[in-house]
Amino acid sequence: MDYFMREKRGRPQESEASAPPPLPPHIMAMEMTCDRGLPALPTISLCMIVRNESADIRRCLDSARGIADEIVVVDTGSTDDTKQICSEYGAKILDLPWPGDFAAARNFGLREAVGDWILWLDADEELQVPDLSALRSRLEAAEDLLRIKMLHFYGREPVGETRAYVSFAARLFRNHAGIRFRGKIHEQPALPEGGPPARGGVLPCLRILHYGYLDDSGRDKGARNVPLLMEEKEADPENPWLDYFLAAELCRAGDDGGAFGAVNRSVAGFLKQGRMPPALAYKLKYDILIRTQSFSSVLAGIGKAIALYPDYTDLHFYEGIARMSFENYEEAKRSFCRCLILGQSNPEYLILLGTGSFLALYYLGLCYEKQGKFDRAAESYRQALCYDPDFAPAKQKLGE
Repeated sequence: MDYFMREKRGRPQESEASAPPPLPPHIMAMEMTCDRGLPALPTISLCMIVRNESADIRRCLDSARGIADEIVVVDTGSTDDTKQICSEYGAKILDLPWPGDFAAARNFGLREAVGDWILWLDADEELQVPDLSALRSRLEAAEDLLRIKMLHFYGREPVGETRAYVSFAARLFRNHAGIRFRGKIHEQPALPEGGPPARGGVLPCLRILHYGYLDDSGRDKGARNVPLLMEEKEADPENPWLDYFLAAELCRAGDDGGAFGAVNRSVAGFLKQGRMPPALAYKLKYDILIRTQSFSSVLAGIGKAIALYPDYTDLHFYEGIARMSFENYEEAKRSFCRCLILGQSNPEYLILLGTGSFLALYYLGLCYEKQGKFDRAAESYRQALCYDPDFAPAKQKLGE
């Protein structure tokens, strides 16, 4: 008792005119539920690993205000003011010499997290929370792991939401459920006791924007990631996922030949193990073939990929492009119409935005134009602009 009295006497007395700053909404909500005798709302720990992220980290941390009850940051050797910025947000900062293993670094941070849920982000990402109350309610009844919609921007800044890939990633999971990260690179949450990488349900009330692969943003990542992948491949040579990740890195670096060889090894590796190759591998394979204008090779094999993944919009889009190259416009139109039916919001796939909307409509218009059906072509271009009013190729076709 004497200690508390001394503390009280030693503090400056607040005037009646000065009011304490308002508590964050999630703290107020917790206090209200406790006062009513109800269980407290679920709490969220934001967990990150960083190194020299001063250019991006503030945007990321700003976006998590109001949702993160705790911030745990593992710093693997920053020499800029990354740690200072994180401290401004009240983060718990843990120093860890870079272990050459992303999963190990993330798991190091998990040990210090006390929230009911773990949200993991990278510094080059931004969180969008359109409805915080809906999120908290969803977490009370959710399964142990949830997937969040992600937009991966490409090209040059400024970014645009129609110039992105969309995916759904396992970014939020229940703490103390035995879930830990696995993989030296391209790490993912995995179920306990050697289970498979976790999938989880889809959480509609969050979205993550990813800026890390804009032009000039991801070049140094390849120089870092490729050696890590080769090291992990030496330790686990029969893992076909490593060939896929290597192919993706080589593709981003502009090495289409090396990427094509690696993705084919990945597909063969899955088949050798009696496993169906993932849709991602087929997307990357045919993306490379389309980009290198190897249209005969596309048509020679993409039918088998579509048979395995008949609801994957991007595969039908690639098929349509290849059919167009051989002036098979009727078949190409069927492919693009199929894209429009499937749309671009299937959470099971990585999808190029536009393949199920304005891009498919634009190429449908090109087919009509080649067939001399100019009214239908113009209508397709107009419909494309309904999805993306700034889509320059369609505007040019309409003389705008």
